[in-house]
Amino acid sequence: MKQRRSWRPVVGCLMIVVVMSACILGSILSINGVCGAYLPQRLPTYPGAEVVAEGHNFLSSWGMGNTVLTLYTPDDPDTVRSWYAVQTGRFLRGAIENPTPITDLGRQIARVDFSIARAEDGVGTQIILFGTCLN
Repeated sequence: MKQRRSWRPVVGCLMIVVVMSACILGSILSINGVCGAYLPQRLPTYPGAEVVAEGHNFLSSWGMGNTVLTLYTPDDPDTVRSWYAVQTGRFLRGAIENPTPITDLGRQIARVDFSIARAEDGVGTQIILFGTCLN
């Protein structure tokens, strides 16, 4: 008598792999979305600044991983520093006074920094924005 082979264990294992993959992919895309919503608010682009260079090392700019954005503006460094002080302070105050799931999670998983210096042309300002999320 020939014994029939059952495909149930194979199908069961494949289903587990598919469900686990979907969960992992969904989590990555969700976290990438949180980072992408939080970081540009936390570190906005200076008005009228020209993008000189932009780079990221994962799915999207301002998403998971690292993002570096280099900007140029003809404005002087003191004006730019003042603008960033006001904007970042306003955002952080708002995030504390009226927290949202994005701002709460973003503050936990994302880090920002920026550099403001006289541009090489000696006239304008070079702005470098750094964003890191879950890295």
